[in-house]
Amino acid sequence: MKTTCKLSDEQLQELKDLNSYPVDYTDIPQTTDFSKARLKYYTVKPVKQSVTIRIDADLLAVLKNYGKGYQVKINDILRAVVMEHRMPVLD
Repeated sequence: MKTTCKLSDEQLQELKDLNSYPVDYTDIPQTTDFSKARLKYYTVKPVKQSVTIRIDADLLAVLKNYGKGYQVKINDILRAVVMEHRMPVLD
């Protein structure tokens, strides 16, 4: 529901005059120590693509031995190699 409110000329002038008053920051504590600040990083998840690859049986057995998520582990290993060798990642 949209409501509109008509302001008088006097109220509009008061709002325009607000910019001319200095802002009082005396009641706000000054902070210079940001060591406990938490940064929130936003990451973009890459789009996943289904592929079929052939892997040596012994390597697959080792990865499956770690439990669920062996495909994620394969992806992480490949990404680490790409980053280590500074290979360009195509968009």
